[in-house]
Amino acid sequence: MPRTKIDRRIVKTKRAINVALLQLLDTKEPEDITITELTTCADINRKTFYLHYTCIKDVAVELQKNLRSETLDMIDSSCAEDGVFSPTALLEKVRDRIDANPDFFRALCLKGTWEYFTRTVGACVVDRLLGFYRDGNLSDSAALRLAVMGMLAGTAQFYLEWAKYPAGLSLAEVTELASGFAEHASALLTSVGAE
Repeated sequence: MPRTKIDRRIVKTKRAINVALLQLLDTKEPEDITITELTTCADINRKTFYLHYTCIKDVAVELQKNLRSETLDMIDSSCAEDGVFSPTALLEKVRDRIDANPDFFRALCLKGTWEYFTRTVGACVVDRLLGFYRDGNLSDSAALRLAVMGMLAGTAQFYLEWAKYPAGLSLAEVTELASGFAEHASALLTSVGAE
């Protein structure tokens, strides 16, 4: 099967557009962002924008779809052969993803942007993780959902703080701390009600 060659210019342009959108989403909803604002922030011209998208909503939808897909793929590939979910394996993949594009991640961590993507992408992540813990001992689905959301929020906070203050710990050190937290939280999710 022939491999499709990826045009690095397109990747670079789309990455600039995505980072610009994330930065603008910190203070605005997608429908309030103009193409002029986005192209200025991305340092591209309008013609370049229109080569890839027809409107701002197209960028936001593609970004949501890509984030959702990549995140679910990382979660699904973080299971051992026996199907047991490994938070450490997931966070190693997260670390690699952040390391590959730290500007994108820092833009994603802006307060308004984070809240926007938590609303639009977060639910599918919670639902996927619920599937790994449903067979555990926490029988009340509302309590389980809340516990999974707490584990995600706590783990994410390590990276949010690192994005705000990167001079403190290295990304590897943050990942190690976050992994320890997530592993303990995961163990609690599978042991609650076992007594």
